[in-house]
Amino acid sequence: MTRNVLQPGRGVRGLAFAAAVGLLPAAAMAADISWATGPSFGGALGHQGILTNGSLVEAVNLRGFLNVGPQTVDPGGLNITFTSINSTPFAQTFEDPANDIGDAAWARIIRQFEYATTDVDAATFLTGLAPGSIYQVQLFAGRSHTCCETRTQRFGDGNGHFSDPIQFVRNNFVSIVGTFTADATTQRIVFDDSVNSPILSAYVLRNVTAPVPEPGTWALRGAGLAALPWLARRRRRD
Repeated sequence: MTRNVLQPGRGVRGLAFAAAVGLLPAAAMAADISWATGPSFGGALGHQGILTNGSLVEAVNLRGFLNVGPQTVDPGGLNITFTSINSTPFAQTFEDPANDIGDAAWARIIRQFEYATTDVDAATFLTGLAPGSIYQVQLFAGRSHTCCETRTQRFGDGNGHFSDPIQFVRNNFVSIVGTFTADATTQRIVFDDSVNSPILSAYVLRNVTAPVPEPGTWALRGAGLAALPWLARRRRRD
């Protein structure tokens, strides 16, 4: 699983024209992302900060050369398995000190992360999307090290929409959640750090599109609606 990087350059009109004539991949015209501050993911029950709405698409741990295979978080409850990858935009790997997170697998996932030596503009960070579907990506970046407490990091969509910044105060583990309607099979994400050295431990991608009722459900609803006039007439007679 690789992540390509798109460097910023042309204006919006230039990008739109280039995409229209096939000079740029569709990913350059990424969907707008609505950002929100998510649950905390630190402490003894930090794994409970992983959102579970919708259906799981993928859970990924950016681990680089520390790759030790899949990690299952809270196997007796949440039971979500993170796939470890060595990502392309984040070329460096680091391991933080102990972070007081209770679930052992989740503690390892958060301690071991990848970072870059420049801000990252990943044109195809998310892949395999279904255009028209609504997705939620939850991003996990935090530090248990005391080295970087003045640093901040925010996330963007490449269209000028950014999350509130997170601050790397020791054990200040706050997730960021982005929601978007896919307009292509890939989605661009920008990682903007105050000292141009963004990090990422993990992310969870979920499909949160409202389910379409089964044919039988539609039939029941139709029967109920059809009965409304009959019930109204009966009440008038009574």
